[in-house]
Amino acid sequence: MLVQSLLLIACLGFGAFSAPTAPPETHQRRSFKVESILRDNDIQGPIALRQAYRKYGINPIDLGVELPDFEPVVVKNAVANKNISEPEAAGAVSAASVQEDAAFVSPVIVGGQKIMMNFDTGSADFWVMNPNVAGIDLAGREVFNVSNSTTFQKMDEATFRISYGDRSYAWGYVGTDTVDIGGAVVSGQAIGIPTTVSSSFLEDTHYNGLAGFAFSTVSTMRPRQQKNFLENLAKDLDEPVLTASLKPKAVGEYEFGFVDPDKYRGELVNITVDPSNGFWQVPSLHYKIGNGTLIKRDNATPAIADTGTTLMLLDNEVVKAYYAQVPNAVHLFNVGGYAYPCNQTLPDLSVGFGDSHLAYLPGELLGYSQIGTNQTTGEPVCFGGVQSNQGSKMQILGDVFLKAFYVVFDLRGPSIAIATPH
Repeated sequence: MLVQSLLLIACLGFGAFSAPTAPPETHQRRSFKVESILRDNDIQGPIALRQAYRKYGINPIDLGVELPDFEPVVVKNAVANKNISEPEAAGAVSAASVQEDAAFVSPVIVGGQKIMMNFDTGSADFWVMNPNVAGIDLAGREVFNVSNSTTFQKMDEATFRISYGDRSYAWGYVGTDTVDIGGAVVSGQAIGIPTTVSSSFLEDTHYNGLAGFAFSTVSTMRPRQQKNFLENLAKDLDEPVLTASLKPKAVGEYEFGFVDPDKYRGELVNITVDPSNGFWQVPSLHYKIGNGTLIKRDNATPAIADTGTTLMLLDNEVVKAYYAQVPNAVHLFNVGGYAYPCNQTLPDLSVGFGDSHLAYLPGELLGYSQIGTNQTTGEPVCFGGVQSNQGSKMQILGDVFLKAFYVVFDLRGPSIAIATPH
């Protein structure tokens, strides 16, 4: 059965929500895509989990159990495909899946130079790798060179210092330049030019910059916080929206200013966002595993939609209940998260999206990748796409969640809408 046919959004019956209005049919658009890079025998699941924990400053409190006969697979490097098809719609840009959906990267033109970037709704700053980053190896990387841009201007005494948790970071100075994303252009976009980054950014070569789309209230640029690309572009758009259509193990698409009815079926479910913490945050009070009982948790932490995080991090109560339904699943110390025999079928999961709706995810989308082998049984071991937030004050709806839906980030309200993708 096709994945698309399994996806739906269920209303809990507490109320109705409106969908964003579609723009006029005369809207002129352009788009371009890049091909995806997929890897076999990937250990990116545990790495993706550690990255998520670092990003949100999560210190694991449940370390799990050790499996002495666990043999991990060998890690191989991968980079994003640099070939881009011809543009088709203004303000649209492709999102290529790399490293078993460990990240979705997109081409961005900065000062006339093409940079593969990660779109991140979980942070607010726009920054790019450059030749002056301490310790950078330029082999195989396309980075932004300030000297090759005729439009770059350094901002006097402006700096940025973004930190993801306690170990991943980038800091340096700030300038402005012209940024073109799929034909949507902002002149004078504030750009962080790091001089120092953590080793994780030096080692990760499949993207060379990060475009933040969280609210500018969490920008780390100083002495004055700067607007992100969408906030700067909003006044020139038919609708102040960023839409995400991320495809499992394939090329997806981001688009600015247009909610495309051809990209989804049924109705959009529109949920008001609480931007007080700077994130695209919504309530998530309910969950249901398979055809089981709907559970409401009054103490549930809010959830944020984050395109820059790979996995789905839920409250520990939900994750424990989920993997209790998977035979021989275990919270594995060797990899820091939940793993299970690859021959097991994962159950479906429905999670609260707003106070009155459930977002349904089929189990086939909730496995992540094979990470090793149980040497005693000979069975391959897989890493789950759903992991614990380890008691954090937020649940993170990363790409494992987002790639199951057509998603609209709307500055009006603000709000998030999701629908079943075509």
